[in-house]
Amino acid sequence: MSDLLSDPLNRSQIEFLLSLDDGTGEALQDIVGEYLTMSEEGREELLRVLHDGDASAVEHAAHTLKGASANVGASALADVCADIERHARQAQLEDAAGLAQRFETEFSRAWAALQAVAPRP
Repeated sequence: MSDLLSDPLNRSQIEFLLSLDDGTGEALQDIVGEYLTMSEEGREELLRVLHDGDASAVEHAAHTLKGASANVGASALADVCADIERHARQAQLEDAAGLAQRFETEFSRAWAALQAVAPRP
């Protein structure tokens, strides 16, 4: 489990995203903005399929969020998504559903941190 006092972002990934446009931050803002939109939809989908008990859909939703989160440097969120994905793949939906609160916590932390590094105009 991640340490709630730790940074929810992988700062080297944020630096990499900043380097994509020589540090102006426009690429970072675009990437983070797209992620925030996509991840909110993905969050709703993941919570819905967890509630429905659809292991295959949980695995897919968690996998998608894991990759997108890792790409924007939201490593703690990517880790919890990986745990949910693993449990769903093993048809351990109670264990996957048990991670929902941790997911929500990390999701909120990642959102706040990403909005701080790439505020929307």
